[in-house]
Amino acid sequence: MLKKQFTLYLANRPGELARITRVIARARINIEGISAFTSTDVGLVQIVVSNAAKTRATLQRAGVAFTVQDVVVVALPNTPGALADVTARIAESGANINYLYATACDGKRKGHSYAVISAPDLGRNRKFWSKA
Repeated sequence: MLKKQFTLYLANRPGELARITRVIARARINIEGISAFTSTDVGLVQIVVSNAAKTRATLQRAGVAFTVQDVVVVALPNTPGALADVTARIAESGANINYLYATACDGKRKGHSYAVISAPDLGRNRKFWSKA
């Protein structure tokens, strides 16, 4: 499914991620996927959330710098080759993956995880992710 991803630009210091995730939680927004990494002075946090409009307003009120972009969230069964199948369809469409991160599953065979994928022309290349 096509979702909005927020990239947050946070100070690279202890407690900053805790502060902003608490702000999001208090707004009753669920973080469905997250990736975080740092550079020398900036922490970059990418989140997919349950309510994009509410998240935008919450981050603006909190004074957090952010950008928004479309990503695809693809359900992956907990079976060998599930990610390989999705990435092969992306390659066959001629799209190059900008980045990918995934949520965890509980390890049970019937469990699912979700891959968050950024690639060019997501709407035009719907065929690569809609079959998952």
